[in-house]
Amino acid sequence: MEWSRRAESETPRAEQREFSDERGRRWVGTVTSGTDRGGEEHAEVIFVCRDQPSELKRVARLDIPAAQADTGWAKLSDEEVLSTFGRSEPA
Repeated sequence: MEWSRRAESETPRAEQREFSDERGRRWVGTVTSGTDRGGEEHAEVIFVCRDQPSELKRVARLDIPAAQADTGWAKLSDEEVLSTFGRSEPA
């Protein structure tokens, strides 16, 4: 099996979105490539609480190909970001 590096144009940027949850805590969501087998087929968002670093990190899957994850995550509305956070699971 040979490995090859993805072209820079196909590598998603680590796009971030910041928001507050219903309890007023500030979170930042960073988009990444997926981690499951065939993980390059989708993207995931890792959520980190900025106010309480000890809070469990959370993860949610996006139904966006990894190569388009950065622009897809950036284009989501604030409501869609909160919805994605709402269905996230402890990492």
